[in-house]
Amino acid sequence: MLGLGAWASARAADLPVAMDGKCPVCLVKMNKVVDGKAEFVSAYDGKNYRFPSAEQKKAFDADPAKFVPALGGDCTVCLVEMGQRVPGAAEYALVHDGRLFLFPAQKQLDMFKKNPAKYADADLALGGDCPVCLVNMNKVVQGEPGYAAIHDGLRYLFPGAEQKRAFERNPAAFTPALGGNCTVCKVEMNKDVPGKAGYHLVHEGRLYLFPAQEQLDMFKKYPQKYADADLALGGNCAVCKVNMNKDVPGKAEYSVDYQGKRYLFPDAKLRDTFLADPAKYAQG
Repeated sequence: MLGLGAWASARAADLPVAMDGKCPVCLVKMNKVVDGKAEFVSAYDGKNYRFPSAEQKKAFDADPAKFVPALGGDCTVCLVEMGQRVPGAAEYALVHDGRLFLFPAQKQLDMFKKNPAKYADADLALGGDCPVCLVNMNKVVQGEPGYAAIHDGLRYLFPGAEQKRAFERNPAAFTPALGGNCTVCKVEMNKDVPGKAGYHLVHEGRLYLFPAQEQLDMFKKYPQKYADADLALGGNCAVCKVNMNKDVPGKAEYSVDYQGKRYLFPDAKLRDTFLADPAKYAQG
């Protein structure tokens, strides 16, 4: 499974290699850093994971969410402390409660060990509440760890298999704007403030979360001001900007969610170019 949404349409051969080619199954099961091989590879959530043999690949394919590192391999400590996505390394890995976490250095690993409760759920979307239940039923329903899906490095939980399947079929219909942060707060204060499922709104088919009723009411009053706060480069093509230094408008049908921002592209080819190396083209 390549991943969900736009990632599912990308060619596996074009996707970036995760964890510098190190095997996630070996880290989780044996706490060992083992190089994977190009002939044993599985694509998931927009990245290629490598394994030393068919045995590890089979284990991964049976339950990818069990082995992929939290936050897509980025450091949860860095996200909590600095609000930044910083890639971790397999050499600084830790398995906590059965989940794999990567850190860029020993300092962040030690910080996690000292206070795991502060950092372990940095990748948990909507605080564990079910996005499908919010959109389809307008209800706040707590998800279960046994029904998890990974999308754009974030972990979504669902109360059952039905909601999980609905999300996997069309994540764009249920993924909250700005990665679940408040678009009003972003526009008014330029701050990433997490929203809450208790203050949610579905606007033109997209889910928005807010920290309190005040921000929800502001959005309702001026939706045009806040609805596109997560739109990167004003909707222009990131690949065109980097490769040609041109502002070329993208189209909604060729969109990608990446690290809380929404990228638009004029065609599938340019979208897939982005998917092959998002770090090169993503807006900083």
